[in-house]
Amino acid sequence: MSQPLSGIRILDLSRLLPGAYASQMLADFGAEVIKVEEPGSGDYGRYMQPHGPGGLSLYFLAINRNKRSVTLNLKTPQGREIFLRMVREADVILESFRPGVMERLGLGYEQLREIKPGIIYCAISGYGQTGPYRLRAGHDLNYEGYAGLLDYNRSPDGALAMPPTQLADLAGGSFMAIIGILTALLGRTRTGEGRMVDVAMSEGILSLMPLVATAYLNTGKVPQPGHSTLDGALPCYNMYETQDGKYVTLAALEPKFWHTFCTHIGHLELLPFHLPLGPEERAQAMEIVANVFKTKTRAEWLAEFADIDACVGPVYTLDEALRDPQVQARGVSVTDGTGETTFYTLTSFPRISDVDMEQLHSVPTLGEHNAELLHSLGYNEAQIARLKSDGII
Repeated sequence: MSQPLSGIRILDLSRLLPGAYASQMLADFGAEVIKVEEPGSGDYGRYMQPHGPGGLSLYFLAINRNKRSVTLNLKTPQGREIFLRMVREADVILESFRPGVMERLGLGYEQLREIKPGIIYCAISGYGQTGPYRLRAGHDLNYEGYAGLLDYNRSPDGALAMPPTQLADLAGGSFMAIIGILTALLGRTRTGEGRMVDVAMSEGILSLMPLVATAYLNTGKVPQPGHSTLDGALPCYNMYETQDGKYVTLAALEPKFWHTFCTHIGHLELLPFHLPLGPEERAQAMEIVANVFKTKTRAEWLAEFADIDACVGPVYTLDEALRDPQVQARGVSVTDGTGETTFYTLTSFPRISDVDMEQLHSVPTLGEHNAELLHSLGYNEAQIARLKSDGII
């Protein structure tokens, strides 16, 4: 079967993580992604540490497979003319400039829809296309701070903790862009009209906190980190240290799982402590559970609960997670060859029936597909050579 997004062409002008990860996922499911980069420099991610074999950025390799690269100077009339020709053959524009940049170039949504009414235009920015912060510079950490996530992401002693991954870039940017693009494409099948998708990463972060945000909006009380139902208030939903200094997760939220857990460890007196508790009861119950888990190693507890529905699992390191039998059975990594060098990256999720992730293009070198794509637009060899010498491509 053909890939679900076969026939969809995306012009990706974005740089760094949010746009690149979004367009890679769409490419993995069949979209044709053309990465439009600045001549000479390209996406900043190409040069970021760490570097892998061959001196290529592992950062860039992680999020740029299955794409073709062209270089184009959009600050020149010739570059803009080439881009407009590409737009006529495209379905989606993806960019991550500050609001107003594309409009000043004459390439904003309202300007492009005049020549292609069905174009889907997705703009990823920190704070959105409107509002007092629309032009502020920022990165992942800034957006998480504005959204209240950093303040809520505290250790038990109240200390702030750095996020372990780029939540604003990925969940707030990449995933929101994918949702918006696919929704707009589906709508276009019914109306023929394109859409503007305005992705604000700071808003995307807020979407990750629907429970605590709703609690505040309806009570006026700010939930306290470590004292809400799903972030540390319950003995039945927590992390516990084992005998060997490692940790397990206990997530026995439903009464049936808590009953199974308490029965298995021989502490039926804990059954009433499943519901929200006062501080003294909570501390007493958690101490009992903590002492129980310290009687055996993590491996012993995992073996013991392997076939028992009590929602007990490990706190893995990354290498342990990637070596886990479940992960190995599902095949979460794919190979990508660049010349004689082979790299390994994560595949795209979710799994869709009759869809196999195809490696159609290795991570492209800067401007690797200039001639190929310009030929398809009607340019001849002499014209392409002139564009190169003039710094247009």
